[in-house]
Amino acid sequence: MPDELLAVAAAAGEWLRSLGYTVTPERREIGYPFTPTVYGKRRSTTAFIEVDAEVAIDRLQEWVAYGRSRTSDTRVWCAIAEDAVRTGQQDRQLKDLGVGLLLVSGGEAVEMIPPKDLALNVALPDIGTFPRRLQTKLGPVYEHFDRAEWRECFQEACLVLEDSARHHLWKGIRAGRVVLVMDDGTQEQLSKKVVDRLTMGQLAVRFSRIAQQTHADRAIGDALKRVNPDRVNVVHNKHRAEAKLRRNAGSQLWLIFGALKEIERSP
Repeated sequence: MPDELLAVAAAAGEWLRSLGYTVTPERREIGYPFTPTVYGKRRSTTAFIEVDAEVAIDRLQEWVAYGRSRTSDTRVWCAIAEDAVRTGQQDRQLKDLGVGLLLVSGGEAVEMIPPKDLALNVALPDIGTFPRRLQTKLGPVYEHFDRAEWRECFQEACLVLEDSARHHLWKGIRAGRVVLVMDDGTQEQLSKKVVDRLTMGQLAVRFSRIAQQTHADRAIGDALKRVNPDRVNVVHNKHRAEAKLRRNAGSQLWLIFGALKEIERSP
């Protein structure tokens, strides 16, 4: 490490430590593509910071390939001095790669580009393919995803599904189309106030009780039932259920999007 970059490395390490990571400088591991300038560990998340005089895309591409081969949350940053020469094209390349960018000045590091969880193999449909009303609802979901906040992305998508399912259920009840029949054959009467308080699990039960289900009713109820266990885990057990959540996140998000499209298409 050249002497002129020691201050950059120190600032990057302190920045990572301030986020709750246990930090180790130049941790050597035979499986790494290079010896990282800064290594960090926080629960199931592993962080690597490459400190350099410039944005070394070729070197960072190898780190990205390594990160994508892992099974746990893996994030990579490039740290450079604020006055280092870099181009807009390099910034776009970093974002496309999922590599974060730290700029260091006066002994402090500032994150300019957040990194992605390289080990998470999830891609979302283009938000432009959704109807305008759905784009408005799903905007925060995509903002979380773009910031590499996949857990928050999934939570927000669950909230959108819950809210849309409540609206669909109440619209059917109010119109007289939806009749809820319990196991003993009696009808369940719900007010709007009660519907507005139903959780995802409670909504799934109500959709299963609809006497004459439409295709949309079945699709929404199925999505609620299948998504709810992971929604519970991400809210209450996100660290203990990390591996399962990571494995299911992508398919669950697509399931949510499919149910929302059914709601939008229903009369």
